[in-house]
Amino acid sequence: MIRIWDGFLSLLAAAITIGIVGVPVWGSVLALNAGMVPIWGWGAVAALGFVGGIMMLAFLRKAFRGVHPLRDRRR
Repeated sequence: MIRIWDGFLSLLAAAITIGIVGVPVWGSVLALNAGMVPIWGWGAVAALGFVGGIMMLAFLRKAFRGVHPLRDRRR
């Protein structure tokens, strides 16, 4: 039962990560497409999206293994 709960918490952490990273990336892409930000801003947006994707994948991997978001191994 504890692994199911820990997996749910990791899935919740992945969803929160998508929200925290996805909203600024989306807003930045809209600003870049509207010409409000210089073209070199794409590098920062790509880097933020890449780091956020790695974090999301790490939390999803923990969720499928049943590991708590703040731990490395199962309890």
